[in-house]
Amino acid sequence: MAASEKVAITPAQRLGKRELGPYAFEERMPARLVSMLTHEGDANRFSGVIERLAGLIEHDQNVETAYLCSKAVDQIWKLPDEGPHFCGYRNIQMLWSVLHAIGHDGLDSQASRPSVLDIQDMIEKAWDAGFNEHGRAATGGVRGTRKYIGTSEAEALMLSLRIPCTGRVFDGKGAWDRLLDSIDVYFSSAARDSIYGKVRVTGCMPIFLQRPKHSITVVGFERTRSGKRRLLFFDPAWRPPAHIMRPLDFKLSGMRASLTHRMYRKNQWVLNKSFQAFETLEILRE
Repeated sequence: MAASEKVAITPAQRLGKRELGPYAFEERMPARLVSMLTHEGDANRFSGVIERLAGLIEHDQNVETAYLCSKAVDQIWKLPDEGPHFCGYRNIQMLWSVLHAIGHDGLDSQASRPSVLDIQDMIEKAWDAGFNEHGRAATGGVRGTRKYIGTSEAEALMLSLRIPCTGRVFDGKGAWDRLLDSIDVYFSSAARDSIYGKVRVTGCMPIFLQRPKHSITVVGFERTRSGKRRLLFFDPAWRPPAHIMRPLDFKLSGMRASLTHRMYRKNQWVLNKSFQAFETLEILRE
C-alpha cells in the first residue's frame, strides 16, 4: 500500500489478540483499573520537555540539523500498574495537550486532558457518527476494556471533533525509509528559525506513530553530520528522566546529557528495522 493512502481495515474483519493484545475479547476491565484511570490526576504528565530537548541537541556535536514540534506538547506516560495496554490513549493525550494549548475550535469545552475512559467514550461516539465505523466491527468495541487502539481509532476521534488529519500506511520492503522520508518532509517543510542555532522549533503538531503492538508520539527529527536520520519521540511506556524534570535553567553536560538525548531518539527496541509495517496520523495545519 502506498504511503499516501488512508489507513483502512476490512469492515468484516474481527481482529484478535495479535492486533488487540491479550484482552482482545474482554468485555470489562477490572474495577481497580477503572478506578485508577478515573482518578489519575497529573502525576504522569510533564510540560517543557521540548525546550530541554532542544538544548541537549544543540550541544550534540554529531547533529547537523534537527526539527522539533510545538513546545506546547506534554510528555505523558503510563501509570504504575496500569500495564502495557493504553499506549494509544496516552499518545492521543499528548496530541490533545497541543490542541488544547492552541485553543483548537474542535475541542470547544472539552477537558484539558481527557482520561483513557473519556477517550474510549469519544471513540465510540465517533463510530456512532460514522467516522471509521469499521473499527467497532474490528475491535468489538473498546469502551471499558484493555484492547489496544491505533491510528484508525485516533483518526476517528479527531475527525469527529472537526480536527483535520490524515492517516498513512508504510509497509513492505523499504517501509522504514519511506517513513523517515515522510516525517522529514513533514517537519522540514514547516521549519522556522528558533532561539537555537541548529534546532528548528516548527510549531507542528506531533505525529502519532504505530508499529506492531506499540505506538509512540514523534516530536521531532534530526540529521547527523554523517547523514543518518533519527526520529525524536515520547514513549508512553517510560517517564522522563529525573534531570529532565528539573528547572529549565538546570544544565546537563557530558555523558549524562548524551544519555538523556539518546533516550529520546529512535532505538532498536522501539522502532526496529525488522518491523516492516508502520502507520502514522498527522494532524493537518489549517
